Amino acid sequence: MAVANTKSTAITNADASPRVPNTGFFDGGGMQYAVGTVEVAAADDNNSVYRFARIPSGVRVHKIEILNDAITAGTDYNLGLHAPATSGGAAVDDNLWGDAIDMSSARIVPLDATFEALDIANIEKRVWEALGLSEDPFLEYDVTLTGITVGSAAGTISVRVAYAV
Repeated sequence: MAVANTKSTAITNADASPRVPNTGFFDGGGMQYAVGTVEVAAADDNNSVYRFARIPSGVRVHKIEILNDAITAGTDYNLGLHAPATSGGAAVDDNLWGDAIDMSSARIVPLDATFEALDIANIEKRVWEALGLSEDPFLEYDVTLTGITVGSAAGTISVRVAYAV
């Protein structure tokens, strides 16, 4: 085995000669937050989409926190992105960050769901890069939960998204 001296992209850029400036989304940028709360109704059907916040495609998501009431039998929610309803509302990637998140127990300590499904190797990527796109489409996406198994009781779900620009 060999001793490694491995650098992240931010450190590689800082050590370059001439130095390569890091963009704000990556190093030293401002953190912004978007929050939203929705009510799940007991009569909601499976595959219902709950929209919480709108974020630009060029940001790097730092954290997505979920809090919820106990939603009886609400055992499978996906955390991802949809186009805004005004643009047709289609799924962009409905489980980009989370797959099969259980809402059947109340959660008053936030669940950081950012890497429930997204590989941690993607921590440096902006939204468009995490989606596997070749360039930024300069769009806004809705952060959504899709209730694959919605459950049989009403309840409140709140989501807070922290992102760097």
